[in-house]
Amino acid sequence: MQVTDRKKVIVAISIIIVVIVSLVWFLMLKLPIVDLANRTNYYLAVMMNLNQTDTMNGMRALFDGSYNYTELLSWEHEKLVFTSGNIERHTDPLEILEYGKGRCQEFAILCVSLCLVHGYQSRLVVDMYGDHCWTEIWLEDRWVHVDPSEMKVDDPYMYERDWNKDLRLVYAFSDGSMEDVTTHYRDGSSIDR
Repeated sequence: MQVTDRKKVIVAISIIIVVIVSLVWFLMLKLPIVDLANRTNYYLAVMMNLNQTDTMNGMRALFDGSYNYTELLSWEHEKLVFTSGNIERHTDPLEILEYGKGRCQEFAILCVSLCLVHGYQSRLVVDMYGDHCWTEIWLEDRWVHVDPSEMKVDDPYMYERDWNKDLRLVYAFSDGSMEDVTTHYRDGSSIDR
């Protein structure tokens, strides 16, 4: 290899290294540091608990009849008060009800549990780099966005449009599985990227 060829190779490798380092640096500034593996395992475990027979039976015992999903949202808001203050965090729906207050995570977990015991296929949805949880319910052959803490139904772009959230990674958790649903919640017109 000639000297000029070696210089070209060295320059090319140097450029690649600079690009990689710059990209890593840019991503570290743009995305919060989140342990995705632990966060994913946490929500998978929550969903596994919601699908356990004991949990389902405990939740079913609270009802004499069957409710539709909008009635369940109203019922939930009668039993659970939203708070932004310091609270005990719970992931078991019966403990959430007993405590009587929660944030979006508690509302979402309780909503999924209520839907499951009333025959609705439902899953927990999490902004993995953010701080919000909501649910999806299978209705009319599609997953429908339901934000139980906000009592909003089928308004998936509300986070970008109304909250100015930059949703980078959104997962939907079912019993033992997860799905990247980021594109369901990004319309691309609300935030400059």
